[in-house]
This record gives sequence, structure tokens and C-alpha cells, in this order.
Amino acid sequence: MIPIVSLPIRIIRIFVSNVAPSEVAAGVCMGMFLGFAPLNSPIALALFICFVIFKINKAAVILVLPVFKLLYILGISYVADRLGGILLIDASFLTSFWSFVTHMPVLALLDLNNTVVAGGLVLSALFTLPVYLGSKYGIIYLRKKYFDKIKNTKLVKWLIKLPLIEKAINITKRLKGEE
Repeated sequence: MIPIVSLPIRIIRIFVSNVAPSEVAAGVCMGMFLGFAPLNSPIALALFICFVIFKINKAAVILVLPVFKLLYILGISYVADRLGGILLIDASFLTSFWSFVTHMPVLALLDLNNTVVAGGLVLSALFTLPVYLGSKYGIIYLRKKYFDKIKNTKLVKWLIKLPLIEKAINITKRLKGEE
């Protein structure tokens, strides 16, 4: 589908679909972890594998990933680098812990001794609970308050009547066995 057309449809689908709010919130958290990790690091590949394996809302990940990546570019990377430097270099009491972690067979490959990677993971871990709860209760609130309003807007009715969208909806219904 054309990306510019599918974006509003994905946003609307998050509201109207029968997806649990916890699944959407997990998708937002996964988007945060991917957004705060350098995309050229092995940790990004490991997170992508988790994206594929676990039951999370993939549309939520795709929608929030650019937001968190923009925050990362605008300054979170500096904060992550400083925090990673503190944890890896300055905190001498953690030396034995980092030595243990970086010598484990699989974890050694994830580049956790990089200050930006370690700081980004720690920041993501610190923000996971507030982001998860905020997005979970946010989607519940938005579904209750705006579901009928969004469903009955002229934009949604117009989008549904587009031939390409209508064909996609019909194909989806046939695949699900609703027709």
C-alpha cells in the first residue's frame, strides 16, 4: 500500500482494532528501545528479532519509532553516551559486573561495552514503566473518548471509500473469513 495513505489507516486501526491496550503499549516500548539504540549496532538486530518473535503491536512500533529516533538524534544520544560512560567507566564498583556480562557468550556479541549502547538500554529500561503505563492508559482513554468520533469523521469515511483501501479491507475480511 502507498505509505502516505497507509499511515492514517494504521493510526485508525490502532484505535478501532480488537488489539489489547497492553499489546499496543508493548509496541510503544519496543519502539522506544529501537529508537534509543544505535541502528548500526548488534543490539538493534537483537531488538528487531524480538520485534518479530514477540506478540506486540507492530503498527505501534512503526508509528512511534521515528518519534523516539528523533528524540535520540536531538539529544538523547548525548545523555545515553554520558550515562553509559558513567556506568562503564566511572563507576568502578560495576567493573566486575561488566566484566562478567561482556564475557558471556551471547551478550559479548551485543556490543554492551559501547557507552552509547549501554546508556541507551539503561535509559530505555528506566523509561519502560512510565511509557508502558502512559501508552496503555492513553490508548484506553482515547478509545473510550474518541472511537465513535473518529469512526464517523468525514476523513475516515472518505478513506474507506477509496478503491485501494476498499480492496484492502475486502481482502482482509476474506482472509479472516468474515465474508
